[in-house]
Amino acid sequence: PSPRGPQVFINFRGIELRRNFISFLHAALVNASINVFIDEDELLGSDLVNLLKRIEESEIALVIFSKDYTSSNWCLDELAKIKERKDQGRLIVIPIFYKLELNGKFGDRFRDMNRNHKHEPEKTQKWKDALKSIPHINGMVLPEQRRASL
Repeated sequence: PSPRGPQVFINFRGIELRRNFISFLHAALVNASINVFIDEDELLGSDLVNLLKRIEESEIALVIFSKDYTSSNWCLDELAKIKERKDQGRLIVIPIFYKLELNGKFGDRFRDMNRNHKHEPEKTQKWKDALKSIPHINGMVLPEQRRASL
């Protein structure tokens, strides 16, 4: 069956996440004939502008916060765009907190990213605003689960 319904944009960071959780999530959405977009659907070599356009075309965004999320300025730029569209009432946002620890690397990596981009205060302020806003939406917490022994 062909995809139906609004486009769902999945925003995430990391190869480990892509190979595990995202691959299962993407497959489940596609199997349910849901119109889903992840960055690997974009042409190789495409720039961030194309991904921001895909966010504008979407009606739902799944933001998967993980330990490596804030080490990517692309993820943070996408998050700022997601917040902008949410604030305009044009995007439903569902945050998912994947194996995220309160005292983990998430904040440290963001502080490093913020320092590395201190010459771009407007950009870093958008990142901060988005990081303050989006996680306060009721989301899902996915802790690491142990697999049952066979």
